[in-house]
Amino acid sequence: MEITLQKIDLVRERTGLSYTEARELLEEANGDVVEAIIIFEGEEGNLPNGLEMGEAENMVSENVIGPVKRVLHKGSKTRIKVRNSDGTLLEIPATLGIAGALLAPRATALSTMALLMAQYTLEVDVPEYVPEYDNPDWSQA
Repeated sequence: MEITLQKIDLVRERTGLSYTEARELLEEANGDVVEAIIIFEGEEGNLPNGLEMGEAENMVSENVIGPVKRVLHKGSKTRIKVRNSDGTLLEIPATLGIAGALLAPRATALSTMALLMAQYTLEVDVPEYVPEYDNPDWSQA
């Protein structure tokens, strides 16, 4: 089959390869665009922009999962307390309070107003800064 500029552009768009690499891949596939893409995807799990699978997983872990875990860890240490003059009525993790506010905002607002009208106070107990928050060992969590 003939290798045209249009075929090279199709392969480049799909794979992220350079012009020369796309042409060489098409030559290997005898000018068949679909075959060239199959060959490309079959070679060691190629990903666009030269990323390897392990690198992509690490990037997702570091940039997405890590911050979410840190926020959940901090939120589980932070407590919301409902108190009056007699003592503490209720104590919940901040993450649970936030989840409740997101899932049932009206009920949360009404119950908060009722507690405040009944002379209760809402306190947020944030623990002091602990270096483990920056890099907690999640394997033991």
